[in-house]
Amino acid sequence: MPVRKEDFSFPKKLETEAEEWLKEGIIDSNQKSWILERYRLLQKVEERAGPGRLITTLSVLGSLLVGIGIILFIASNWSAISKLGKLLIIFISLAGSYGLGFYCRYEKGHYPKVGASLILLGSLIFGAGIFLIAQIYHLKAHQPNGLLLWGAGVLPLAYYLGFKSLMTLCLVDLLVWLGMEASYRMSYVELVPPDIFALILLFWTAGLTLWAIGLWHREWASLKMISTPFILMGAFLTFFIGFLSTFFRPGLSEYVIQLHANSTLLISFYPVLIILFLIAVIFRLLPDRKERGWIYETIGLMILLAIVLILSLYLQWALFSFKGSLRLIFNLLFLLQIIGLIFLGFIRRYSVYVNIGLLFFSLDVFARYFDLFWELLPRSLFFIFGGLLLLFGGIYLERKRRKILASFHLKEV
Repeated sequence: MPVRKEDFSFPKKLETEAEEWLKEGIIDSNQKSWILERYRLLQKVEERAGPGRLITTLSVLGSLLVGIGIILFIASNWSAISKLGKLLIIFISLAGSYGLGFYCRYEKGHYPKVGASLILLGSLIFGAGIFLIAQIYHLKAHQPNGLLLWGAGVLPLAYYLGFKSLMTLCLVDLLVWLGMEASYRMSYVELVPPDIFALILLFWTAGLTLWAIGLWHREWASLKMISTPFILMGAFLTFFIGFLSTFFRPGLSEYVIQLHANSTLLISFYPVLIILFLIAVIFRLLPDRKERGWIYETIGLMILLAIVLILSLYLQWALFSFKGSLRLIFNLLFLLQIIGLIFLGFIRRYSVYVNIGLLFFSLDVFARYFDLFWELLPRSLFFIFGGLLLLFGGIYLERKRRKILASFHLKEV
């Protein structure tokens, strides 16, 4: 089905599909007219008032600026404001933001996008308030717990309202908490390169767990709305950590004692992550109707998690057993991840997976080019070879794009 570039919008594709539905007897001519007229009107609204995503973006940015402004106002007048005044500013801002947000989205109903952004602002003020109140009363608390409390407080609201923005905020909070908590536990002993790699493995496990939870949510109609933050953040974290692992060059002999002391401090995180991963896999098996290619994706995540867990639990053994070949193993593993993700993108017709795979494939090619060939080539040959690499890379990506479009029964003309 040849389609011009400007015809990739949903209404244009819908018009072609509606014509096919009419021929197949799925709808009649009146229903076709009603359907197409509805989306023509929506398109006119977007042309005159701007697309909905633009409104959402402006509202979210406005909420972020207001939140930053409130925090800066309190900070700049910290000594001049009494404790009661500080508390009133925090709680009035929190209640006002949540109240106005719910009113605009649910009671009034005319400003749902602005209302959602105001609820997001309330969640930001909630997090800021945790740290400000701790500072007002000079509470001596474990610092990472503030982020954990923030994420745990926003999580039920994100599930209840089904807001991607709130879920994204919650996941960012929890990932930052994980990094701070892990670093805090390992700060009692001197950090060495293998210990940094132990942190990398922990985040690799966290990324795979988020990805699995997102796939579980995607299979359930009631949770599908908030599956995207889990899948995207999990996939990006998994591939970013996999990319970092390709640079790992451990020094061994002088780090044995420190490695044993540090790596065991992170073991307590793994049971929770593994349990969440297994729950996600089990719940993904329950629905009768599943997405195309789900079995390949589930098995791939389980295999990758098993490899990461073996390395995490037996890191000292892996470093001594594989030694110099460990970096080669991670490069091969990362390449298999990329191929697997692009394969999944094809069979599931999920362009996001293909784009992520091609992005990290390009990053890996550039990284290996600068890593391996920079010192081996004269400078002139370096630039010539680099230019040819870019040209052939463009040809390769263009061919891949055409194949993807062909698999989707589309063709650019």
